Amino acid sequence: MASDDEREEVDLDLSSPDVVTKYKSAAEIINKALQLAISQCKPKAKVVDICEKGDAFIREQTGNMYKNVKKKIDRGVAFPTCISVNHTAGHFSPLASDETVMEEGDILKM
Repeated sequence: MASDDEREEVDLDLSSPDVVTKYKSAAEIINKALQLAISQCKPKAKVVDICEKGDAFIREQTGNMYKNVKKKIDRGVAFPTCISVNHTAGHFSPLASDETVMEEGDILKM
């Protein structure tokens, strides 16, 4: 059995093509999740419902990746879907009980 000193170090930065591939895959999923969220934005839509759909989409898509790899790979939502409405500066991820709805003319930050 090899000691820790004898094991080959694996680069986990952008010099590794595998890392770049994972970043590209994540970017594709996030861009699709953003488009899904944007398509749901309309007057009277609950912000929490759209955020939950975004998170569910991300979990579904990442859950389908790297299934056949022996090593455990963390997958899922690293940062929840956030939609900040009007005066909220950013990173608003509502609780399930939140009743905030969108109105015509609202400014959104996603």
